[in-house]
Amino acid sequence: MCLEISPLAALSVEACGTGSEFLAHAKSPELAHYRAKYTLTQWKTEVGWLQPRVGLGFTEIQVDEDDPGFQFFGVGPRGAETAGPEASLGIQGLHPLGSYFELVGELSFSMAWLTYAPQLATPQSRFQPAVSFTLGAGF
Repeated sequence: MCLEISPLAALSVEACGTGSEFLAHAKSPELAHYRAKYTLTQWKTEVGWLQPRVGLGFTEIQVDEDDPGFQFFGVGPRGAETAGPEASLGIQGLHPLGSYFELVGELSFSMAWLTYAPQLATPQSRFQPAVSFTLGAGF
């Protein structure tokens, strides 16, 4: 589940997560991404536009119910979460639907470095790679 806002044509901010607490009130592990993305260029194709993108931000991993705020320098009092820097590369496709709406798809790869992840209540790797595919609508 992602939300992306583009204040400028080439720059956007995005937040993505599983929505496990929001949708199902589950205490399952979650990896959430918060990043700024920059569109390097764009190519017009027969079906729309292709845009290579780079991103920088941070990732939070939680292994239990989420506590308020982000833990960049530890795992919090319950050992439930930690956060760290992330970089991403992706390719976005835009297909015009008419009336200023577009079908939006993106395939991206990201890598996060979470220094304190091995200290979580359920230890995790410091390196957290992720591949994601999103599909949605934009206007």
